[in-house]
Amino acid sequence: LWDEWGVKHMVTVCQLDRLHVLKAQTLQKEGYEALRLGLGYRSIHRINRSEIANYIKAGVAPKHHVGEFRVSSDCLLPAGFQLTARHFVPGQWVFVSGWTKGRGYHGVMKRWGFQGGGSDQHGHKKNHRSAGSLGQRGIGKVWKYKKMAGHKGPDPRCVNAKVFRIESARNLIFLKGPLPGYKGSIVKISDARGKTALKNLHIRLPYPTFVPMPNVEYPVTLQEPPPQRDPFLYPEQPLYQPDD
Repeated sequence: LWDEWGVKHMVTVCQLDRLHVLKAQTLQKEGYEALRLGLGYRSIHRINRSEIANYIKAGVAPKHHVGEFRVSSDCLLPAGFQLTARHFVPGQWVFVSGWTKGRGYHGVMKRWGFQGGGSDQHGHKKNHRSAGSLGQRGIGKVWKYKKMAGHKGPDPRCVNAKVFRIESARNLIFLKGPLPGYKGSIVKISDARGKTALKNLHIRLPYPTFVPMPNVEYPVTLQEPPPQRDPFLYPEQPLYQPDD
């Protein structure tokens, strides 16, 4: 996508497909505070009766994927409440967690980034991509979690991403940069925490979430405001300095 200055941004499109609150985990009953959310749709013939009862209590259709988000006590939403893309604000930094792609079986150089052996000119023969030493000779064992060749991915991964644009009509979120997983895979998007949350201090975020006001029209598409300075306005540098 391009902004108002004509700068191209690589984005990944995510959709909040029928995202509803299924249950609020309370401190008195479950021992912790969280929200259980359901995404998508699944046929009623593919779930058991106990799950059907939970969906009937929440008043929503069966969900394809269910996940939990840890929240504070003042952010517990009622069951059946639908979360939209307006929960996020363009320009906001978020955490995106998911599972990376499966890369198959690889050696230590591709899997862990090892340097490998030396060249033939320095006495290294047929060990250019070998792992090297695996431990001490005295104990005669290989320690657990030793970085060796094997299957690479899928691994859990959490990345920082910036919201570039939101579209409320189709509940689309345009995030800058790549995200873990394949096309169509499910990722978990949450508000940034820790040091990354300091980048959102200048943005007024909806708390606990966006609740539309009656008889108020909201814009369908919101995009990150462009920088005030033209990024292509380079300072003019003379070919020759005065001292030359």
